[in-house]
Amino acid sequence: MREVLGRRRNRQRLRTWLAFAAAAILLVLGADGNANAQGQRRDALGRRIPDLPPQGAWGEIIHATPRWLILQNYDGQQFPIAVQDISEFLIRWPTTIDDVGPNALIEAIGPDLGSNMVRPSHIDFFDGADRNLVAPTYNSVLPNNRIVTAVDPGFVRLMNAWDYAGQNMLYGWAFPVSPGMTGIPSRLHVVGVLADNNPVRIAGPGNVVATVVPDESNRITVTQVTRGSTSYARKGDVAFIMPVQVTPRGLVVSQLILHKTIPLRLFNPNR
Repeated sequence: MREVLGRRRNRQRLRTWLAFAAAAILLVLGADGNANAQGQRRDALGRRIPDLPPQGAWGEIIHATPRWLILQNYDGQQFPIAVQDISEFLIRWPTTIDDVGPNALIEAIGPDLGSNMVRPSHIDFFDGADRNLVAPTYNSVLPNNRIVTAVDPGFVRLMNAWDYAGQNMLYGWAFPVSPGMTGIPSRLHVVGVLADNNPVRIAGPGNVVATVVPDESNRITVTQVTRGSTSYARKGDVAFIMPVQVTPRGLVVSQLILHKTIPLRLFNPNR
């Protein structure tokens, strides 16, 4: 009986906390959630409320239930996030290249050194059911984050003064783009199985094998990426979020990534 009453009290505390958080968000945004006449959100004291960070933000998990995560940013602000309001929920577990299984898929992206060599600072691997989060890939990525594709050299385009945008869309081996024009080198994106771990070599599609070359520090971090679940979240976990919208219920995010401090094989879900 005491355990039942304890669980009921805990649920009531969580409902009270969530109601308070929702009320606070409504107070910040206003009853209709719209901006004021100047196009700026303000709180009850008239202070300007900053917009959601477009490039994402870091925070810390302070509470987790099967349906909710409570995140606190480094300004001390706390936000409830419903699991159903997370479009993509992932977890990164630190590990080493020796933990990569023979059937796992490895993803690396970094400066393209030529001759099928890539220089990443970090490697992710996906095992088991999480393999379908990625697909075997071997692509050169231009400085504007576009993938190099082949263009028919017989294609004829009549250029004029208003066609610069269209001209810039033509790229590939027939119309190469110089990386030096933007000051950012082209990158190589490879996803495949581990062919060797010293040096690290990734076998991509089409029997192409890419060699991973470390930088001057001779250090490449490795994480195992899995789908997320609140059962793996613990108080103190660091999370990176891409917020989309603030609603009376809480934050809506396009992506939430938990960063754990131990490998998945050492994690005890019952603690």
